[in-house]
Amino acid sequence: MDIRNRKTVLWMWVFNLAMGLIVLPLLIGWQSNLTFWTQVAKLCLILVPPILIVATLLWVVANALLRRSRVALLRGDYEKALSLTARMKSVSQHDFRAYILSLAGRPDEAEKIIGKLIPQSAKPADQASRLALLADIRMDQGRWEDARQSLDMAMRLDDALGSHSSTLAEWYLLQNLEPQKALDLLEQANGAPHLARLEPTARNGILAMRLAMKSLALARLGKHPDAESAMAEAQAIADPGYVPGMALLDWRIGMAFAAMGQPAKAREHYQKAAATDPHGKYGRLAVRGLEDNGRSIPAN
Repeated sequence: MDIRNRKTVLWMWVFNLAMGLIVLPLLIGWQSNLTFWTQVAKLCLILVPPILIVATLLWVVANALLRRSRVALLRGDYEKALSLTARMKSVSQHDFRAYILSLAGRPDEAEKIIGKLIPQSAKPADQASRLALLADIRMDQGRWEDARQSLDMAMRLDDALGSHSSTLAEWYLLQNLEPQKALDLLEQANGAPHLARLEPTARNGILAMRLAMKSLALARLGKHPDAESAMAEAQAIADPGYVPGMALLDWRIGMAFAAMGQPAKAREHYQKAAATDPHGKYGRLAVRGLEDNGRSIPAN
């Protein structure tokens, strides 16, 4: 039972009341109405409130830890975010902890958590998100075929926001495969039915990441002016308060400039990503980008 879920706590209230009002009569046996309801009232007063208070407190604490860990993640403070999620067993095995580990560049640890969660029953959208996260982790590990299998399963379950289509586009681009296919997938993702329903800041954050990816696809197709236009649009709508996202944005733009044969601009964005997210996955990927392009990038 997941005590982090508001509905779970409400169902616990309903269950305990049902125990008092329906099940207990069958167990105790019918006596006079006055005696029976007196006993039920006493049992409820003694047993039910402590159980419900504890369950509610656990739910409040779990959600408070998740909120604080999200704030830490926004700042790129992975160690604090992980420390907060480790304080409670139910939160330490939460999807969000696996996501933090992935962004911190610790895919093996992230896979252990998400691998245990996937076999559990969940709503199609939640299960699809877990499979997509597993695909992202497997891409970090270089397990491309396993990642593709996870993505295909995720897309069959749910892709109402287009997130899994955009991850598949990244699957192509990170292997330097079929940039036109990646571009088509990004267009498909941006036409997802539920994307327009998101709050503007959240929607713009998603679109900014996709635009940066689009710039890389366009750069590899030789459409350099369109690529630079996509970069500019991505930078204009990105959320500067989300450290991992800004590092991801600059890393992708750096790759796009490298693909266009502009090493100085590539270095600028790689350096920016590395400085923004020095302890995270995208900062490290940016450092690797600098190293891989070192020969073609002139020194200051």
